[in-house]
Amino acid sequence: MDERSLKTICECGEKNVSEAVEIFLHTDLPYKKAKKLVTGCNKTCCRRPLMALFQMVEFSKNSDTLQVDYDEIDFLIDQMNER
Repeated sequence: MDERSLKTICECGEKNVSEAVEIFLHTDLPYKKAKKLVTGCNKTCCRRPLMALFQMVEFSKNSDTLQVDYDEIDFLIDQMNER
């Protein structure tokens, strides 16, 4: 398993990237409601990495393989944490 998938994507929900991917894979909810499953809040602190991850997972649902750019997600999480 990629160590970047174990990185916490949002402090509010205390979920890591791989947990968020699983949640997004198993829901048909739109982003705003699916985000609440991951974070448990309405804050926008983790919007950029979560939105990017959600879009990657949604795009992958139409293909045979899961395509998550962990480099991009890792970069967005680091940017978020620097604020």
